Amino acid sequence: MSAALISRSPDLRRLDEEGFELEVRGGFLLVHSVPYVTPASRLARGMLICPLTLDPTGQVTVAPADHTIYFAGETPSNRDGTPLVAIINNSNRHDFGDGIVANHYFSSKPEETGRYPDFYDKIVAYADHLGRPARSHDPSASARTGLKVASGDAGRFRFPDTASARYGIGAVSGRLALGKVAIIGLGGTGAYVLDQVAKTPVCEIHLFDDDQLLNHNLFRSPGAPAPAEMKSFPLKVDHYFAVYDRMHVGIVPHAERVTNANVDALAGFDFVFVCVDTGASRRMIAEGLHRLGIPFIDTGIGVGLEDDQLDGCARVTFIAPETSWGAVERQLPFGDDEDEDEIYKSAIQIADLNAVNAVLAVMRWKRWAGFYRDERSETNTVYSIEGNHLSNRTDI
Repeated sequence: MSAALISRSPDLRRLDEEGFELEVRGGFLLVHSVPYVTPASRLARGMLICPLTLDPTGQVTVAPADHTIYFAGETPSNRDGTPLVAIINNSNRHDFGDGIVANHYFSSKPEETGRYPDFYDKIVAYADHLGRPARSHDPSASARTGLKVASGDAGRFRFPDTASARYGIGAVSGRLALGKVAIIGLGGTGAYVLDQVAKTPVCEIHLFDDDQLLNHNLFRSPGAPAPAEMKSFPLKVDHYFAVYDRMHVGIVPHAERVTNANVDALAGFDFVFVCVDTGASRRMIAEGLHRLGIPFIDTGIGVGLEDDQLDGCARVTFIAPETSWGAVERQLPFGDDEDEDEIYKSAIQIADLNAVNAVLAVMRWKRWAGFYRDERSETNTVYSIEGNHLSNRTDI
């Protein structure tokens, strides 16, 4: 992605052609080997760090969001070692994740417009701010080294993650960079789980489902397929692989149902989302994951007609490896007791409730991973339609 984005963007391509050492990583433009003067009045090279802004396709840069930029290195100084206060806004450490750490934050507006029209003008301006004192030591000191940097953006996404870069949460997002996550069941809830997880830096997302995508599925799932695609009755895993592979590298479709015969293939997974709708399948999968010591979240919704209106709930249950089997049985509806499992037997599926169920599940996963703050560590959450009520409990 680094080389492709640079070649497609006129401003980045111009910087590259002039010999700047460019790298695109984690939604940032990194400019390596920029000469500057240290507080000890010695020449050194640092790195400019700038969040990227892209057009809606994610293929080409547009004007920078603002006039500021970050810098990795010692305190940039004048020839005599005094700080370059004209551009230094603060010297706080900023960890953006993916190995990108800044030591300083610069602010210098163009005098006439107050904005940089593109990344070429912005990078050249800041390189010049740093380079003028450096060239007073050595007239040949230049950021135009002509060297090429290997792409650091060959990660999980087809596009740079400019969202994390824009809001400075790359380091926090990195906590979601698990090796392997599975989603079992790509009905309404499972498909919405995929939609959310595909926007995180998980290395591999494995999809398990042996069903076809049929017309009724379209009304409780994210997005919409092309009419021509539906004529062939595609498998759900193949359809969703094709959709989300456009954004996330490492999506692996498995056109199979998880059973006792293959559940052990999940050994080594870091996390599993279980989105099935029968008690027997839920029990079998839960027993396998519990035995393998894999943390998982089980989801379920139940909707029924009451006085000619729909009512029901969405449930999310988190099971940690250390959870006792007795606690698992207390929290998951396996269908052993007909009355207890009755609410989950309804065939009614509604897109918004499937989406709520999925979002609650993904947010619970993110709290487990340390992305969101979590001081309560609830194990069971139920959203009730009537009353718009959310209840939590912990049972380990």
